[in-house]
Amino acid sequence: MNKYIFPLILSSLFMSTTDALSQKKAVNQIEWKTAAQLQNADSSTSLGFAGAINGISNDVLIVAGGANFQDKMPWEGGKKHYSKEIHVLQKCNDKYSWNKEVQSTLAEPIAYCGSTATDLGVVYVGGENENGLSNKAFILKWNADKKEVETKSLANFPLAVANVALTHIGTVVYAVGGDEATKSSDIFVSLDLNDANPEWKILPKLPLALANSIAIVQKGKNGTSIYVVGGRTKTDSGISDLHNTTFVFDVKKQKWESAATISDGKNTTNFSAGAGVAVGNHSILILGGDNGVIFHQIETYLAQIAKAESAEEKADLITKKNQLVTNHPGFYKGILLYNTLTDQWKKIGDLPFLPHVTSPAVLWNKKIVLSNGEIKPGIRTPNVMLGTIK
Repeated sequence: MNKYIFPLILSSLFMSTTDALSQKKAVNQIEWKTAAQLQNADSSTSLGFAGAINGISNDVLIVAGGANFQDKMPWEGGKKHYSKEIHVLQKCNDKYSWNKEVQSTLAEPIAYCGSTATDLGVVYVGGENENGLSNKAFILKWNADKKEVETKSLANFPLAVANVALTHIGTVVYAVGGDEATKSSDIFVSLDLNDANPEWKILPKLPLALANSIAIVQKGKNGTSIYVVGGRTKTDSGISDLHNTTFVFDVKKQKWESAATISDGKNTTNFSAGAGVAVGNHSILILGGDNGVIFHQIETYLAQIAKAESAEEKADLITKKNQLVTNHPGFYKGILLYNTLTDQWKKIGDLPFLPHVTSPAVLWNKKIVLSNGEIKPGIRTPNVMLGTIK
């Protein structure tokens, strides 16, 4: 054997083993704690918000916008409240506190945007409020000297959408799918924040129309790629199609491919409105989300209520639907791991708290942050959960 080949083989084996060990170590255990609870202006504990913008800018966590029900639950006739508040969480060593000096607010109340935290600021796109769907885009940046969050407008998005997934590679922001007024979208576009006049660039469409998916950048077999996990699609029946799909966009080839269906290692599962982060060199972690079992039942009741022919039938269906939502056990607790090299999914544990949906996960100094979100139909959480990968 050539004297140079043997060391190379040993080196390759060592690197492969080391990588496998580092991957195993990276997700061996996640230790969770409540870092903070969102507060109102009077320092009382907030109800929390679904669909809030979450992102890290200049080493603070920005939590902005979102929606909640302040008086009554939606099935009791409660009106959805949309927020334009901006909250800034700072840390000192292992202690976290809200900066009470911040007076900044969003340009308008908004919830269910897509958001991603770039080095230049937290970009958010679309969303909804009392006026309907939005096609606006902004970037938020923390100015520590002025103790304010600066807001800058970006080019309008090509569509008015909510529940769009955002991610980024460097200064290039990618937006994936979303819900239009009557249908879900297969749009896929990008915007380079470093351009003199950034405009949205149309890219190859998604393989299918999706909303409430997650988009994660990670290294795969062909280098850095964009992974789009799960999601749901509106249908004419009013009962959504939920998906267990994983799609991969090869940035170099500018081409979509299908990857392994989402699974706990034994059974496939649908996944929608959850959170995800890239960990290690070749792994994606997804947390919570909705597997659609109860969601489909609720949508089915709503479709039947709309078609009910008598007041008695309608009242009976409403009662059954309300019983279902009031006794909701919470969303999918599983923590799933995807290996981009082996194209395999597995379950590595469960969240030790009620999962947050409609809220993105962000990484803050290698710790996973799950902030606010919906924990049961109509019920929000003010908790900012911090996951330390051991």
